[in-house]
Amino acid sequence: MLKRVLTNFTRVLRGRGIAGICSVAATGLMANALPVEQFGLVILLHTYIMVIKGFVNFRTFEAIVRFGIPMHDKGEEEKLKSLLRSTVVVDFSSTLVATLVALAAVPFATWMLHWDAQMSNWATWYSLVLLTTSVNTSSGLLRLYDRFDVLGIQHTVGPLVRVVLVAIAWTVDAPMLVFVVVWGLGFCLGNLYMIVRGFAELSGKLQTPLWQGFRWRELREQDSGFWRFVGVVYWQTNVDLIPKHLSTLLAGNLLGPAAAGLFRLARETSSILTQPAVTLREVLFPDLTRAWNARETSFSQLAFKTAWIAGGGGLLCAAFAYLAVTPILALVGADYVPAKPLMVLLLIAASFDLASASLRAAAYAMGHASRLLHISLLGIIVYVGLFYLFTSYFGLIGPGLASICAMLLTLGLNIRLVKGLR
Repeated sequence: MLKRVLTNFTRVLRGRGIAGICSVAATGLMANALPVEQFGLVILLHTYIMVIKGFVNFRTFEAIVRFGIPMHDKGEEEKLKSLLRSTVVVDFSSTLVATLVALAAVPFATWMLHWDAQMSNWATWYSLVLLTTSVNTSSGLLRLYDRFDVLGIQHTVGPLVRVVLVAIAWTVDAPMLVFVVVWGLGFCLGNLYMIVRGFAELSGKLQTPLWQGFRWRELREQDSGFWRFVGVVYWQTNVDLIPKHLSTLLAGNLLGPAAAGLFRLARETSSILTQPAVTLREVLFPDLTRAWNARETSFSQLAFKTAWIAGGGGLLCAAFAYLAVTPILALVGADYVPAKPLMVLLLIAASFDLASASLRAAAYAMGHASRLLHISLLGIIVYVGLFYLFTSYFGLIGPGLASICAMLLTLGLNIRLVKGLR
């Protein structure tokens, strides 16, 4: 199991690593090409869409892993088909709702983020990119059939498109609107690739077509544990959304567009660790689920050993960034050098999140997603409170200090949770 986990982790991390490098490069080129305020506006526009997407995202791929793996391993094809049909319906329904919410909420975003009429008009059109976000079932299928190599490739599609087109726009000194279009196009192409590859993987795996025998009432007949799990994961997603995207909007509201741009640049760099944290959690979840169901003794050892190794590696990365990041920011532009302290603080916080990744996967595998949600809710309440407090007193480094405090609290409680459940 450890060998398979390491292989899958390497495949996905390679893809996320390439994606992270491309994202940082695209963000840096755009920051260099545009004035700080325009750069911040583009970032805020895309972040607005990502916040809406997150708030209406049920992450049904988690349910496919949690319930679909036992069905697949036992050869229960009809139950698996019913599960997949239910997740498809949830995916497409949530995508439509997200698009409508984004369109309806543009006036509120315009007021909150101090956009002018032109930005408001762009936000209306940009909201349509959400129509491509029905990716969760496809993502779950790739995990179900152990195709983490395809997931690794998918992570690179959008960022590669984005960095190439941003580089072209940077070369020809394109206006701000071009960068908005490029950002949205990369997002859409990455989503479409996931949808196509996920259902292509399903082709030939089933003895009968997926939709054969479909009845609308089977949505109500799904096991209550399935809907409870989907509900818990939904709220967990919303909690995770606050430090990931909503914090950028909070920074824009408290400090203005320029500071929001610096904050996003720092967060983009911290993705060097946050992306591996997500990868580790998603790769471990299927194997820990199998290990827990089989009552394998390696379950706890794998979860805790991975946590210590990951957290230690993250802190080393933060220390390296403290020494090396100033000249890199200077290449982007002198106006971006003040982001260094925040960048280092966010990397330290991300190292604690990296250590928590395997513990979250273990709690999910054991069927205790609701307890994990309670921990995350407490952590996010602390984060938002300290975000406002520290940002008001310390300025741009405030979000970094808030992140460290919240992540340390969450890590400690996750360790206590998993130890208590063994």
